Amino acid sequence: MPITPPSAIDLSGRLILYVGGRHQHVAHLRRMVEERNGAFVHHDGGVEQSMAKLANQLERADAVLFPVGCVSHQAQSKVKSLCRRFDTPFKPLRSTGIDAITRALESLTTN
Repeated sequence: MPITPPSAIDLSGRLILYVGGRHQHVAHLRRMVEERNGAFVHHDGGVEQSMAKLANQLERADAVLFPVGCVSHQAQSKVKSLCRRFDTPFKPLRSTGIDAITRALESLTTN
């Protein structure tokens, strides 16, 4: 399945919460989302930030992305349960690569 060119993805102001991942990738992910007309917020999955803060961020988010290999099982469970409670779409990512992120962002614009 071909990927939509990144410039063609329009998030229409949606707030994307990214949970976990590698700290050094956050600025690049923020830029990716903002270049696609979205807003970005990051939570480290409970490493340094509290899980209570995660609930507050998730309540405002339009969608949540998290790389399953770079976030604790506890954080994944919390994200899934909160997303179900707030009826917020979430996308578990198999990798932290650009392709996985781009596909996830694209899927948010087609739903």
